[in-house]
Amino acid sequence: MERTVVIGLDGGNWPLIREWMSEGRLPNLRRLHEEGAAGVSRSHLPPVTCPNWKCYASGKNPGQLGVYWWERIDTENRSMHLPDATDFRTPEIWDYVNDAGEQAGVVNLPMSYPPREIDGAMVAGGPRSRERDYTKPDELQGELEERFGYRVHPENVLTSNEGSDREVEMVHDLLRTRLRTAHALLEERDLSFLHVTLFHLNVLQHYFWNGPETRRAWEIIDEELEPFVEGDYNLVLMSDHGCTEIHTVFYVNRWLEQQGYLQTKSSLSSRLFDVGITQERVASLVRSVGLESYIRPLIPRAIIERFPNDEGVVREEKLEMVDWEGTTAIGSGQGLVYIVADDEDEHARIFESLKRDLEAETALDGGPLVRSVNHPEDVYSGEYLDQAPDLIFDQQPGVHTGEAMGDGAVMTEPSNWRGENIVDGMVLFHGPDVNATDIDPIRITDIAPTVLHWMGLDVPSDMDGSVVSEIFEAGSDPATREVRTRRPLDAAEEGRDSSEQLSEEAQNRLEDIGYLE
Repeated sequence: MERTVVIGLDGGNWPLIREWMSEGRLPNLRRLHEEGAAGVSRSHLPPVTCPNWKCYASGKNPGQLGVYWWERIDTENRSMHLPDATDFRTPEIWDYVNDAGEQAGVVNLPMSYPPREIDGAMVAGGPRSRERDYTKPDELQGELEERFGYRVHPENVLTSNEGSDREVEMVHDLLRTRLRTAHALLEERDLSFLHVTLFHLNVLQHYFWNGPETRRAWEIIDEELEPFVEGDYNLVLMSDHGCTEIHTVFYVNRWLEQQGYLQTKSSLSSRLFDVGITQERVASLVRSVGLESYIRPLIPRAIIERFPNDEGVVREEKLEMVDWEGTTAIGSGQGLVYIVADDEDEHARIFESLKRDLEAETALDGGPLVRSVNHPEDVYSGEYLDQAPDLIFDQQPGVHTGEAMGDGAVMTEPSNWRGENIVDGMVLFHGPDVNATDIDPIRITDIAPTVLHWMGLDVPSDMDGSVVSEIFEAGSDPATREVRTRRPLDAAEEGRDSSEQLSEEAQNRLEDIGYLE
């Protein structure tokens, strides 16, 4: 079996790096582009880290995963759930590699914390990972920290486009460490498959867009790609979504309140926002006295998110501001809206009213605010469709939709974030079986079945994606070999469910945290 490496470039797309490639700043990426099959990989709406990295890993759309964004609002119980790795109950690429008797490694995949055991190595990824207990096997953490100075997050977290040179340098160091760590695991543990994600790349793109801070990050990545390019591997470069420059920041909950769909009231978090106590300002104060590296690891992310950010009240705290009796809709960021209705007719009426109003809105550049307004069944399918948001709008490229509540304008020019996610990301396949060509756009869910087929493995029948056969050189083994399908892993052997394929130790741990019932 040919060894296969997938390098995930969070938020990467060709338009962003094309000029740097042509200038000779990214020679390895340019070589891969010239020798490989390259094109656009389109993410699922909304085009966000969570859940699109899991869409790639599983080959499934969010409707099969039950996770649609960083949060899920339950309007009936007036509550919010913030997902982590235990919310994803589906096999992923590395499980099928393991099932074939081969070792696999996963480094820094978002939404993989807490880590689970696989045959090989699992290093859980941010942004919601803690700085402890992030590897399987457990002892791997100490080894990575001793040998590479490995960290899940930078010592000082970048929270602004006014961040210091040192904070940017920490992100650059993190990207370098990710790739060096991944290559060492690949070679020393005799892995047949390796995945590594460079999540903090898109943090730089959010804050600096295509500025020198971002360009230097891509140059570092290109430098560290050298051993992967020169090695005897099947290589895949891909992103969870793309990125583009922001021209309009749209605050959906302020808009919903302005339009009469949402009513709010004062809360502790809104009062903190009113007097200027925010996550960013508290972090800046802690950083100024040199305590961030000591305090941040001790404070759960859930506590941090109780404070407003510089834009307003977010996450669970925004529910405390909702006057539910007078509310018919509430929004999450980046295009998701939940409808509050007693019956189907009222729900349908509210949806159509929201659709008309959203389609009538104009962004600050003079163009429409949204490209489309969708029912969940228009863009998702699967057993968890009932957990989807009630309305999904595809924001125009250059529009960033914020979830924040609190006093402020409905639309503003960008200030802190300069880059926002878009559906069109990037994908590149490189290896002796690959035809050097530009390929038509694919879906992110096509990557897993393509990788499995390339490795000589059968494709699970419950994956949404399809094998991208056009990438393979005529006459090569994957081009001539029939695409074979198989039962999903949790039903592969009669009388065995997914829990029985885990070690007893891993099963007990997952039961403790609610992953298995």
